[in-house]
Amino acid sequence: MNGNRAATWVDGTSADLVADALALGVKASPRMVTSWVEDGMLANPEPRKTSAHGSDPRVFPPEQRELFTRLLEARERSPLGRIPQRSLIRVVLYLWLIDDTVVLTPQARRAWRTHARATGQTTAVRRSENVRAIVEQLAHPSASHKQRRAAQLVLEEGERTGRIDLDRLTSVLTELHSPWPVQPGMPRVERARPGPFGPVTVQHHIAMWKARQQTIRRLRHEEIDEPELDRVRAVYRPMWADYQARRPALAAIGAGEFASYFAEPDTLEGRAIEAVDAFVGTLAGELGLIEAASHAAETARLRLAR
Repeated sequence: MNGNRAATWVDGTSADLVADALALGVKASPRMVTSWVEDGMLANPEPRKTSAHGSDPRVFPPEQRELFTRLLEARERSPLGRIPQRSLIRVVLYLWLIDDTVVLTPQARRAWRTHARATGQTTAVRRSENVRAIVEQLAHPSASHKQRRAAQLVLEEGERTGRIDLDRLTSVLTELHSPWPVQPGMPRVERARPGPFGPVTVQHHIAMWKARQQTIRRLRHEEIDEPELDRVRAVYRPMWADYQARRPALAAIGAGEFASYFAEPDTLEGRAIEAVDAFVGTLAGELGLIEAASHAAETARLRLAR
């Protein structure tokens, strides 16, 4: 948060933050500052009592005033004109993940809610493109157009509604992944795709999708309290640090097909996306959602195999 220039930051009121924005040539208002607080982009300002009968306007601590300016600067530097708020909120969450001084957990909880609400909010065209990429990733080369189309429709429905019909999803993805006719009296032949950490079954993909959706839903409704977020962050940090330390070796081992999987992002936004996604996965595991989703996916597979 030190940026590229030396600066001494002091407490500031909402009006001070608006003045900071205007000094950057950015339009701002007290309502904008309030909106950033509600969304978790900023912490709640703190009361500053100055007399026995009253108090001055609430103030933001120096770290938050600097955060406000740095986020505005990042937004204005974007070659796209302006970075979407969902990208900036990931930077706020990234700071919470790596540091205990700038973004505190009450602010982070609101930021997670904002992030969760933005997750999946995209146009029908973009949603279709994203799902088509997943279908092509999972599809066996001999999967038919009908099998690919069936999988895409079910995935699109799940992305649009946030609801997953496990039996239906298992059926279409199994057909897509292992598109061979079932022989009478013989079990279905199901393949596992190579992955950076070993073979991956279609049930694994289904379980992770379901677990992540459930985690995002809980974050969206603020069903995960601050002590739990702090606890899972304490679990996440050493795990993520260990992965970062092993990353070069993993990239060397996975040279070729999986080398790009371990490539480190070269931008702050890229690092934020990666770290936030990893925390959501850790949270899903710590809440027991991955285990429950894996059991449900396997049960759906067994029903299909009958």
